[in-house]
Amino acid sequence: MNTSVDRFAHRLAHWRCFCLIATLSGCVFGSAYAATVLHWMTLSDNTWPANVKKVIAAFEAQNPDIKIQLDTYPFRDLFETIEVRMKAQDKDVDLISVDVPLVASYSVRGYLAPLDAYFSKDQIEKTWIKASWQAGMYNGHFMAAPQNTSTQFMFINRKLFRDAGIEPPKGLTADRTVTYDQVAQIATNDRWTWEQVVDAAKKLTKTENGRTDVWGFEFDQVSRLYQLQCLGDSLGATLVGPDGLTAQGYFNSAGWLKAAQWYGDLFNKWKISPKNVTPDESPSLFSGGKVAIFVGGEWNVGRFKEAGVDFEVAPIPYFKEGKPASGTGSWHVGISKNSQHQAEAAKFIQFLCASDAGATVWFEGQGQSPAMIALWSKISADQKFHTFPDDAYLLGDYEAQHTAVPRPLTPGYLQLEDIFASTYEDIRNGVDPKEALDGAAQRLDVFFAQFKR
Repeated sequence: MNTSVDRFAHRLAHWRCFCLIATLSGCVFGSAYAATVLHWMTLSDNTWPANVKKVIAAFEAQNPDIKIQLDTYPFRDLFETIEVRMKAQDKDVDLISVDVPLVASYSVRGYLAPLDAYFSKDQIEKTWIKASWQAGMYNGHFMAAPQNTSTQFMFINRKLFRDAGIEPPKGLTADRTVTYDQVAQIATNDRWTWEQVVDAAKKLTKTENGRTDVWGFEFDQVSRLYQLQCLGDSLGATLVGPDGLTAQGYFNSAGWLKAAQWYGDLFNKWKISPKNVTPDESPSLFSGGKVAIFVGGEWNVGRFKEAGVDFEVAPIPYFKEGKPASGTGSWHVGISKNSQHQAEAAKFIQFLCASDAGATVWFEGQGQSPAMIALWSKISADQKFHTFPDDAYLLGDYEAQHTAVPRPLTPGYLQLEDIFASTYEDIRNGVDPKEALDGAAQRLDVFFAQFKR
């Protein structure tokens, strides 16, 4: 009896041991096959998270061993949080949404891991439009891949032009359908100059008893670098030197002085643009019939359509002595230098930014101008984009591949942007352009000096 009990106890002990080993083995092997979780710091604004999740779902369906977790923040908070977490060398960050002019800054400070091992030079040049992939480079290394880009248009209030008896520039309207080739002809042969804009805007501005009811012209992002860089670019002038750290002779060059004088004259000499209007308020002036000519981003197309404006979309103007140049750039995606899963992160970037499947899901959801050449080709061939206002994408395609100029590649971009904005606000309010540019160039060079030590 006791022997049987002993045998049973012995077998029970063996069974318990086997179960324990099996359980532990299951844990070990289970963890070996657990999905890699990538953390992506990105935006929480508007429709961004919902559309990002569509891309993630498509990626995870093809890659069940990789999961993407979003760490989302409002626009301004995102930049601050990136600074805090990167300076802390946070290993729980794998992917970073990079506002493209900050590529150089993040690279210099060691926030980003180069993507050279995952994207060949040939792939880079054949995948994205030149302005986009160039903006993701720093010191010869590919640091961030383009998720999308942006472009600029000239919007015309057709009713205000008719009322003033002025013939508008040839552009895209609800009256006809167009092909890409026809849009390219408009951009090549019918693009207005800034001088023509001023001439028309003087006639379109309606002022009575010292009160202006209709303004001839307005910029979207008043006084901001992204919006106004096209003025200097048209004249062949750059804001900083080739090293990205020299402002004297560039920010205050003859080309930029001409551009700044022209900008100041809009408000102070010709009085065809309103003062005391913020970038947030500017689009509502056009949609409300208070501005006849409006130069701004492609995101305004849907806004003006919803507002019921009878408008036309035309190419962005240029100075007659210069060349066409348009603002561009948007969000890129990079890999955190502290990421423990860089190969997996690169696989996701390949899907989101460089594959037809991922880029198409993103474009169809978010609707922002793509950076991928292949996707632009699909858009240009799709009949949907041959009718107004979707045909604006055809013009965006042309501008992206022929006139787009990225913002300066400098590790001091945020300071450059801030000083640019305050300088052009001063000029808008009557400060002498030469005095303003010279002072700004001096302040910038003092700031840039820290990067030369």
